[in-house]
Amino acid sequence: MKESMIFPREEKTEILFQKILEDPWACEKLQETFCNSCLCGEETDEVFSPDQFSKALFTAYQNRDLSAFLMEICRNTMFDLLRNACLIPYRFDADGIKNPVIMTDGQGRLLLEYSSVAHEKEYRHFEEVYQRLGAGRKMYFAKAYRYSHCYDSHMEVEQQILEKNTGVLLIHELPDTVKKKETEAQAYAAVWDLMAKLEKNLPMAFVFYGQDTLMENNKTYDEIGIFLPNSHFLKNLERHVAKAEAILYG
Repeated sequence: MKESMIFPREEKTEILFQKILEDPWACEKLQETFCNSCLCGEETDEVFSPDQFSKALFTAYQNRDLSAFLMEICRNTMFDLLRNACLIPYRFDADGIKNPVIMTDGQGRLLLEYSSVAHEKEYRHFEEVYQRLGAGRKMYFAKAYRYSHCYDSHMEVEQQILEKNTGVLLIHELPDTVKKKETEAQAYAAVWDLMAKLEKNLPMAFVFYGQDTLMENNKTYDEIGIFLPNSHFLKNLERHVAKAEAILYG
């Protein structure tokens, strides 16, 4: 039987999965995210007709495509579930859509194109904190969202935005895993301990990761981004930034 998977399996996931299995906190987060994402019958009927649902379900089975099956029952691929359980990072600019959107320059100044859409009060607070902490750091006023994937009415896969926020983005460069010929799953495993520590100390933060996406002095690096949504971190922002940076650089 010829396999035609909608979501090809990620390669070399063993180390990443083992790290999750060894951490009771991570297993609990994964189970909770799955249960909260499962659709009831009424919601399913609003998205698919019975024949569309059955066809997609059988295709997922025939092609041994776990992510396609998970899309049927909880609107998440395997890696969507891990991201939304805060067990792996979100991709920078996933599916070709800019996310996060950086609204300030390297000196903390609001970029002209965002002057009319930025929340002025929140930006002024960011600016004050930025100046107190010291200019020159990779700290930006930004917009970001959490996402998963779902089927549209034609059974085509599309990105689904779960939550939008304005907040503060911290960026830190990491070794280039592409040059090491590591897969995305291996890169996630390499930053697992760092990400778990960030999530346990700063719950509700978004973590982003990009393979070979940061360019400095004509060299490319991987990068990790910590996004602190204003809805959770605006109060005592300076303390939260300091805590995140201590973990990043510690």
